[in-house]
Amino acid sequence: MLLEHNVVIKDLRKVDLRFASCYPNLYRSAMSSLGFHIIYDYLNSREDVYCERVVYPYFNSLESGTNLKDFDVISFSLQYEQDYFHVLEMLNNSDIPLRRRDRNGDDPLIIAGGPCASSNPLPMSDFIDLFIVGEAEVILDQVLDTYKGLDDHKKEIDAFLEIEGVYIPNNPVKMMVVKDMGDAWHPINQVYPETNDKKFIPAFGKAFLLEVSRGCSRGCRFCMAGCIYRPRRELSINKILDNAEKSRKATGLNKVALIGAAVSDYSRLEKLCKNLYERDFQITTPSLRIESVSEDLLNILSSSGLRTITIAPESTWRVRKVINKPITDNDISNAISKAFKLNLNVKLYFMIGLPAETCEDLEDIVKLVNDLKKTYSQENKLKISVNPFIPKPHTPFQWEHFDFNTLKIKMDYLNSKLKFKSFKMDNIKISLIQYVLAMGDFNVGDLIEKNVIGRIPLTVWKENMPHYNLDDTLPWKNIEVGVKTEFLKEEFQKAWDGELTPWCETFGCYQCGSCENEKKF
Repeated sequence: MLLEHNVVIKDLRKVDLRFASCYPNLYRSAMSSLGFHIIYDYLNSREDVYCERVVYPYFNSLESGTNLKDFDVISFSLQYEQDYFHVLEMLNNSDIPLRRRDRNGDDPLIIAGGPCASSNPLPMSDFIDLFIVGEAEVILDQVLDTYKGLDDHKKEIDAFLEIEGVYIPNNPVKMMVVKDMGDAWHPINQVYPETNDKKFIPAFGKAFLLEVSRGCSRGCRFCMAGCIYRPRRELSINKILDNAEKSRKATGLNKVALIGAAVSDYSRLEKLCKNLYERDFQITTPSLRIESVSEDLLNILSSSGLRTITIAPESTWRVRKVINKPITDNDISNAISKAFKLNLNVKLYFMIGLPAETCEDLEDIVKLVNDLKKTYSQENKLKISVNPFIPKPHTPFQWEHFDFNTLKIKMDYLNSKLKFKSFKMDNIKISLIQYVLAMGDFNVGDLIEKNVIGRIPLTVWKENMPHYNLDDTLPWKNIEVGVKTEFLKEEFQKAWDGELTPWCETFGCYQCGSCENEKKF
């Protein structure tokens, strides 16, 4: 039995609505998700709602062992496209009809949120009653209040259309985000497990999650999160430190994991880390942008207990210009050198199959990695990860294609050339399926269901690979995320011209649409 701290237990006789917050992936991933913590803490702050957690592969809640079918509302957090299969498994194991058309008023209301729900909900729209498009704390209260006022949520589903940020298939929706981070919800009493079992230890270890910012304005052309969650919004340093002290008192944990789409772009990151270190906190972070890796910052992080930094060069200098990530090989080498001087481990992330990539680029990646190996002679402290590029909706590369056969040849080449102790490459078959799930339309729902009932062959997924031209009407045209299609098309053309778009926070506003056409900088 798993022992957890800070679990919320409520008297069912005193609540009006039971809410199941479901994470369709393993416990370790669920408890590493700030969004999962936010929903749990936010909803349980309401006296009339009891929010319980359900994580894959289970279909009973962690709090009371209640089956999903016995909740009023079931919410799925869609962080990864491959989790779509898990959603259906969880519903099926709970004896809940998979298709929304087959459910009646006695069945729970099934909702979904998260990045995948906000970017392209169409593949899952046969199974989900409504989608939360945007950040949960802006929308959820209205959804639950509306639900409580209905006699039959199935017959009166259109009542939810009055809520901004709610998507019901075939209806337009505008994404909603917290405009001021002071209004965001910051979970203090975070649940954490007491265990030594690696299956249940969150990604950041025994740490509480400390949010510093949301959104990113760097403009990497492959990054969906960097497009749909614009603009970048920061929490004040005093508020972050206050949250850190309160969380330490509530959890007894001394280690903080700084969370944000672009943590290393936080304007006072060095000062923040110094303040946390002086208050005797251990600090860990997700990946750092190379431009942000100063020697002073690494010294602070290393002294506070950080053992590994993650850096994403993505590709060669020529391709980095195509994807709008202008970091040089010298930048990479210098960052690694600084890290190794402090005895830190380094993880490097690369992508292959990016637009305009050539055989020479692959050769240069091999040369770069092998040169690093020779230069630093610390192969055991350097880990390399290579992932296939997957086009995503609402990005300048949504018009690019996933070329399975060419990617397979490239991956085989890298496997043969990179003789590296810690070298990891994603499965290209899974990447192809992820591409179909990310870029597909309503018809993909049939594939998802068939694959859950009995695995369908890869050839079927290949036959259903979508591809869009610049003049095509895209399946997610009704999902307004802020960034304008005209801006994305301009960025698509600039990519092929090898032209960079400098960071808007230093250059100025590009009128992309995410800031409601206000010249912020």
